[in-house]
Order: sequence, then structure tokens, then C-alpha cells
Amino acid sequence: MATAVLRWAGLIFRRLPLRSTRVTLATARHSRLEGNLRYIYRALRRMRPQADTVLLLEPYGYGLGGRIQYFVRLLRGMYYLQTSRLFVVDNAYLPIHVAPHRTETTVVQVWHAAGALKRFGADAPGTVGPTERRFLHRNYDYVVVAAEASRAHYASALRTPPERVVALGCSRTDFFFDETALSSARQRVLRQHPELRGRRIVLYAPTFRGRGPAKHRAPGMDSARLRSLLPAEFALVLKTHPNLDPAATPTIGYDVVADPAAEINELLAATAILVTDYSSSIIEWALLRRPLVLLVPDLELYERVPGLYVDYRTEMIGTRVDDTDGVARAILEGSFDLSGYGAFIARHLGASDGTASERFVERFLPDASAQPAPAVADGLRAHVGNE
Repeated sequence: MATAVLRWAGLIFRRLPLRSTRVTLATARHSRLEGNLRYIYRALRRMRPQADTVLLLEPYGYGLGGRIQYFVRLLRGMYYLQTSRLFVVDNAYLPIHVAPHRTETTVVQVWHAAGALKRFGADAPGTVGPTERRFLHRNYDYVVVAAEASRAHYASALRTPPERVVALGCSRTDFFFDETALSSARQRVLRQHPELRGRRIVLYAPTFRGRGPAKHRAPGMDSARLRSLLPAEFALVLKTHPNLDPAATPTIGYDVVADPAAEINELLAATAILVTDYSSSIIEWALLRRPLVLLVPDLELYERVPGLYVDYRTEMIGTRVDDTDGVARAILEGSFDLSGYGAFIARHLGASDGTASERFVERFLPDASAQPAPAVADGLRAHVGNE
């Protein structure tokens, strides 16, 4: 029913005038501007100030009330989709997928994760239901990725022809090439948490397991034991995934429990050692060339569902361990091998050089008139992924 209503709304909104300078940035992940959209927005305001930039920051809500409110927001999203010249998203976005958009509009998916470690989208069986699978990730004109090596994975996961997947770089990684921004972020973290000053920060930031309301925390970490095994010079910080209920993760033993909604890259700037699992933050962390511990006791299971694009046993950077004692041992021994970081960065972030945001604007708004590049070079329309 919801998709049918959205389709009808789309037909109505298509009759409205197209706003030639309107650029819409939309996400159903957060209620604040972050990640790739944040950096693209900054570049737009700097390089194309005449653009009429609209922000739709409207996360999905569970429960009857949350779903009704979210549907109203989707109707608003359909209006802006049908009246914008450029529409940019960083995740699945229902108005895009349920029906083709107008010819004059260019829709670009910039995805919220850098690179491709765990399978996602259409490549991750079991992570979406059969009804969703019929229409999710359709009708993108372009998909932007961080490196050439990721193009085939993103083409498959987001049902987009490889020639429409372009390696312009990951905009959110511009942060890691800006020493001033890194230093400022570190100082903000220390001001907010003065108990971290003068200590080596160990950040535990795993991804979640499962999907929807059944999401659950990563296994393997006993934070109280880790605290008992490490001297006081190490400060333990927990950063749970923003899409996971914070109450699902025990907090005993941590010196700081960061806001799940906080920008993880801010924390990474202040971190000495990252402990995680299959999180895409690994790819961005590599740019700092600092020690990494991979706590992956469920690797064999995770290789099956949702699955991985890389072999964690042979292709990953970092020190792989199976339990809390392994984490402590890796930290205390301190013999981290960083020799593979260069090749890892080249493979997963090859097009990311600190100017990805500017490159995005130049590609899709190539001049000061704020007119996006045409969706199809010959002027004909082909809604990719439609059946």
C-alpha cells in the first residue's frame, strides 16, 4: 500500500515545475548531517553557493507512530525527488526505488560506508525481506565509490551497471587528509572527555549483527576483563553502532562511553588503537596508519551471512583475534605490522585523495549555473535496474 501511494504521489509531483538549481541531499539514517553528505554539502556551499540545497535528514522509525511519521516524510522526499535537478542519497531511499524519476533529474548514490568489506544491498541474502528485495536499490543514475577495485562490488550490490559506478573517491575521507581538521577533532574529543588526556585511547567500535528490530551486539568482548588486563595508561572507549540500541552493549570497564550518534571519525582522530570487527571504519582508519585489532570470533558465520568481499584471513590489515584475552595480548605486545597498509589503502581508497568532495561537485554540477551533468550522455533515458 505504501509503495502504491508513493507511486501515485510521484506521478502528481512530476507535473510540478522542476527547480533547475535545486540539489537535495537525503538520508534515512540520521537526523543530522554527517558522513559523505556532510562533506558534499560543504563543497556545494563553497563551490556552488547559488544552488538551492535541500537537506532531508529523516531516519526510519519503528513502531506504528514512527512508521506513520516516516511515511509522511517519504511523501515529502518524493516531492523533492521529482522537483530537483540533482538528488543525492547515502543509503536505500524508498521514493527513488518505487518508481522512475523524471528524465531531467540525476540521482546519485554515495553510500555511507567507504570501500567494500562486508556484503550489502542485493549481495547480502537474508539482510532484507523478499518484498524489499523486489524494489530496493533501483533507479540510481550513478553510484560513487572510493576506488576502482570497488566498482564491481557496488554495481552488484546496488543493481547499477558498472559503467554508471564511478570512482570519484569517498567524500568523508577528505577529513583524514586535513591535518588541521584532525588536530581540531582530537582536541574536541579531549575537551569533552578530559579523563582521556595523557593516555593511549583504545576505541572499541564494532558493527552490529542482524537486521531491523532484531539487531544485536557483536560477540567476544568482555570489557570488564579487558580493563583488568590493561594498565591505566590505556583508556578504553566504547562507540556502539548508531543503529543499535545502546542498552544492548555492557558498558562496565570503559573509561568513556561515547554517544552512539557521534561522528566516529572524530573519535578516530584521537584514537591510538582501534578494536573492531567488520566495520567499514577499518578502511578509513587505515589512512591514519595506526594499530588495528580485529575481534572476529564469529568469522566463519559472518562469512556466510551477510558474507564478505575480502578474505579476512589473508587480505586484511590488523591483528586478528578471537577473544578478549587476544585483544589484551595484541595491545600489550604492541608488535603491530603496518607494512600492508599502503596496498590496502590503494585497493580500497585509490580515488580518495582529500579532494573527493570537490570532485563530486565538479562531476555533477560542472559549472556555476548549478546544472547537473545529464544522466545519459546521448540524452536518452534509461532507468538502470528497472525490470
